[in-house]
Amino acid sequence: MGSGHRVLLLTHSDDAHVPPVEEELRRRGGEVLRCNLADFPAHLTLSARLDQGWHGMLTTDEGQIVALETLHSIWWRRPLRYCAPKTYPPEVRMFVEREASRGLLGVLHGLQAFWVSPPDAIQHAESKPLQLVTAHRLGLRVPRTLITNDPADVRAFYEACHGRIISKAVARGYIDGPPGTPRFLYTNRVSLEDLAHLDGVRATAHLFQEVVPKMLEVRVVVIGRHVFAVEIYSQNSETTRLDWRRSYSSLTYGLHRLSRDITEKLLQLVRTFGLQFSSIDLILTPEGEYCSVEQNPNGQYYWLQVQMPDRLPLKEAMADLLFSPEEMGL
Repeated sequence: MGSGHRVLLLTHSDDAHVPPVEEELRRRGGEVLRCNLADFPAHLTLSARLDQGWHGMLTTDEGQIVALETLHSIWWRRPLRYCAPKTYPPEVRMFVEREASRGLLGVLHGLQAFWVSPPDAIQHAESKPLQLVTAHRLGLRVPRTLITNDPADVRAFYEACHGRIISKAVARGYIDGPPGTPRFLYTNRVSLEDLAHLDGVRATAHLFQEVVPKMLEVRVVVIGRHVFAVEIYSQNSETTRLDWRRSYSSLTYGLHRLSRDITEKLLQLVRTFGLQFSSIDLILTPEGEYCSVEQNPNGQYYWLQVQMPDRLPLKEAMADLLFSPEEMGL
């Protein structure tokens, strides 16, 4: 088999997005190696030599082997990081974990492979402040936004927005807890009563935005040059009106057709960050105007395929991108 059909899937065992794409790649005759960074070095062996580029092998405990120089595409799909044994002293654990990550990722980055998407690009694109200003510069509407740790700023912003503001996390919207029990931070309305209890704002950066009226919301999935848009009827339930993530079971969906102008601007947004895949959340106002809320550079989309299996060819589009990116001009 030609080297143009070898794909490395860097993920973890619980990600539902990967198996359908892996199956589709194999159906097309692709060679696929699926592994997790957390498996290296305990269950994954790297042997790489520098000779006008990196050459060598990546081998799993199950005996799967891939020649590094033959890898055509790499899908970075939320792999977990390696944790050294707790029997090591803390400083040794930190050193070993850093060496494992820098060694394996350094070699993979040095290959002539196509990434969906490069990890450093994903990390860069996760910055909400940077997302918002980039979207604005590209001509997309974004909500009026305040990021501050000054309670006086929050009160002034509340007044300027006539009491219609929300708070949300600047970074990831959850707090790590015991295994399997993260605490999710949903978008919340800021009330007049909240203004009397703002001292905690001084503890860290907080993000506040003006409430944007919603007719419905749109989840846009960009895969290579393909742009898919799904209407999320979040306003049909009181539970999901402010943040539809609160109750997926309350949601209904429909396909959405974006204008050419908005489609081009969203593609520009994704390309500006050096991404090949992204999920973007939009609000469609009662006046028919789009407002860009957030970009998820390694976001979720599989649940949409489950909801509309015959209308959203998302796994096929991702397989296209990984199998033959050159056919998309990428």
